[in-house]
Amino acid sequence: MKAFMFPGQGAQRVGMGEGLFEAFPQLVAEADAVLGYSISQLCLEGPMERLTRTQFTQPALYVVNALTYLRHVRESGERPDFVLGHSVSEYVALFAAGAVDFASGLKMVARRGALMGEASGGGMAAVIGLDADGIAAVIERNGLRDVFAANYNTPRQVVVSGKREAVVAAEPLFREAGASHYVVLPVSGAFHTPYMEAARTAFAEHLAGLTFKAPEIPVISNVTARPHEAGTLRARMIEQITAPVRWAESIRYLLAKGVTFADVTELGPAGSAVVKPMVKRTELEAGPLDASLLAREEAEAAAAAARNAEPEPEAARKAQDESAPPRVNGHASFRFRPENLGSRAFCEAFGLQYPYVAGAMYQGIASVDLVERMARAGLLGFFGAGGLPMAEVERAILRLRAELPEGAPYGINFIAHVNRPHLEDELTDLLIRHGVGIIEASAFMEVTPALVRYRAAGLEDQGGGRIAARNRIIAKVSRPDVASQFLAPAPERLLGKLLASGAITSDEANLLRQVPMADAICVEADSGGHTDQGMPFALIPAVLKVRDEAQARFAKFGPIFVGSGGGIGTPEAAAAVFMLGADFIVTGSVNQCTVEAGTSDAVKDLLEGINVHDTAYAPSGEMFELGAKVQVLKKGLFFPARAEKLVSLYRQHESLDEIDPKLRQQIEERYFRRSFDEVFRDVARSYPAAEIERAERSPRHRMGLVFRRYFKDTTTWALNGDLDHKVDFQVHCGPAQGAFNQWVEGSDLAPWRARHADVIAARLLEGAADVLGRRLSVMIGTGGGSR
Repeated sequence: MKAFMFPGQGAQRVGMGEGLFEAFPQLVAEADAVLGYSISQLCLEGPMERLTRTQFTQPALYVVNALTYLRHVRESGERPDFVLGHSVSEYVALFAAGAVDFASGLKMVARRGALMGEASGGGMAAVIGLDADGIAAVIERNGLRDVFAANYNTPRQVVVSGKREAVVAAEPLFREAGASHYVVLPVSGAFHTPYMEAARTAFAEHLAGLTFKAPEIPVISNVTARPHEAGTLRARMIEQITAPVRWAESIRYLLAKGVTFADVTELGPAGSAVVKPMVKRTELEAGPLDASLLAREEAEAAAAAARNAEPEPEAARKAQDESAPPRVNGHASFRFRPENLGSRAFCEAFGLQYPYVAGAMYQGIASVDLVERMARAGLLGFFGAGGLPMAEVERAILRLRAELPEGAPYGINFIAHVNRPHLEDELTDLLIRHGVGIIEASAFMEVTPALVRYRAAGLEDQGGGRIAARNRIIAKVSRPDVASQFLAPAPERLLGKLLASGAITSDEANLLRQVPMADAICVEADSGGHTDQGMPFALIPAVLKVRDEAQARFAKFGPIFVGSGGGIGTPEAAAAVFMLGADFIVTGSVNQCTVEAGTSDAVKDLLEGINVHDTAYAPSGEMFELGAKVQVLKKGLFFPARAEKLVSLYRQHESLDEIDPKLRQQIEERYFRRSFDEVFRDVARSYPAAEIERAERSPRHRMGLVFRRYFKDTTTWALNGDLDHKVDFQVHCGPAQGAFNQWVEGSDLAPWRARHADVIAARLLEGAADVLGRRLSVMIGTGGGSR
């Protein structure tokens, strides 16, 4: 099934139609004759001020869309099963279906545009984040007699129209009701409302002298969201001027007929798609109309037609009245809300409104601003302490404590330092000193003394065998055996060492023996940054089994939770892990491309444009000697390939001097832009003396330190947005970012400057709830079916 869509006002731009006009000279001549001016000159040269005036915009779009359709059919040979056009472009759909010829359609559009262009004192605004019922409720509750719903573009993107002052004044009312955006549009008419009645009446007189043929292809009506009937086509096109555009329902009709997003072709001015992205949004936000209801509608229409010819027998009419209720087909009869997702016990334990966590991203990419914004929305965010000086981490903690209300949820990332355990100890001291009650333990392959000290400092015997943990740990793991370590008491060997050193007391050691090391496990699937490339469908069930065994062992400790992170960038992904049994979800990559993220605008610009296939695995700068990998952005960057090259050289040679002189010169000039000796001198100023002495003795260690500097610099260049080194940016990112970009294409969240971590959380949770409701409606509500 194929559907062709034509965009309406808003899609126009100077330069549109380039290459079209010369391909159809006869039709262009007809257009010039009808309009009395050069349509090609208007479209190609503008000016924009003229092209955006309704009386010029509408005929210009009609001509460009119609010629685009003709070229597409000529070049591809495709014929659609359905056609539809948004507002004025419904006339293009009628032309494509053979209901009007080119010149007749243009005459209708020119008159329509002239009448609508005469309107003044009107205004329109795009409202995003409220559905049709929500819009209607605001209008009714506040007595907005001069504001009407005009365009139902997607289930949660509605354009309101009316008197301009009323539309402008209504903004706070819609925002208070939950609208995330309210954008007043640059128009002067109250289009698709009763205020266009004078234009409708005049247009009806114009259409009286023109004829319509029966469409050869089904044309979906803006007014009814159903195919036009030949007998009522004229009446519907007159009504269209004052009636709302039911675009979302039209899309849902197509979905119910078996049309998919891939089956839709948008034909209009070259550039970014305008109406096709609304198909994806509608599919995700509402899904298809109930197919059985459509079948019933069609049966009733056929029966009505038959009754006109022959009286319907009483028995048949009675049987129809007593027919079974319609089956559900992908429409949410099961209504889920974000509050129904995951574990409410997890939310209560961590003081959250929803079971959603923004995971840490190193070097402060998960910034104080991001964590604060999450906390104020009742969500948990972890500050990205990894790779930062301890003084900077302390400043972040102090700022969060000062700016957040008492009890607001926040946490600090605690990354493993296998080769530098003193950094773990320093961070533990800092966390205990400032009373940080939640940490995200990441990259640990085993429990370490520093983690045990942190856990011990917050344990309290409440009597009756119950022990409370004030210092809580969410451990990110990618293997069930590591999960088992965190869901067991602190190892006896560590307790012995800590007792001997006086780091913990005997009472604390006794309490540690009675509780697991972690309160929750986050199963880390394939993700940005360090990754074991795990699959959640295999990992989550295995870790849930480990959790259940630990829960039975520590029955009096309280619930132990299992969440999931990695690859979550769409509602479907979130819904999938909730269905697997996750108590909460953790997002990462998608939060890096937000206003609050502590990275450069240059990185965000790159991330905004990626797809799911635009990441790659590269060596880890911290542990490349061990073969560790990180997932990074590859689109438009040389970093993944250059990092692999350096590690390959490290494995093949014992020293920098063994590298081929020509290759060495290339790497010095292209990667580092300075000599290896200069790099080492710089390294020597920042590393401990013992480390440099070792490098002086070991040429291979010296080579490792020099190469490691490339990894450090590439991160710094990316964070600072150093465009001189853009091709070398190291940007940790997983495919979830690309999936998210595809999901929000064409929506208010498409540009990263409109993305906020808490808004993304809300959209993902709302979408996941809707996905689950619709899927269960299909599986349970009907006993079958698909979409």
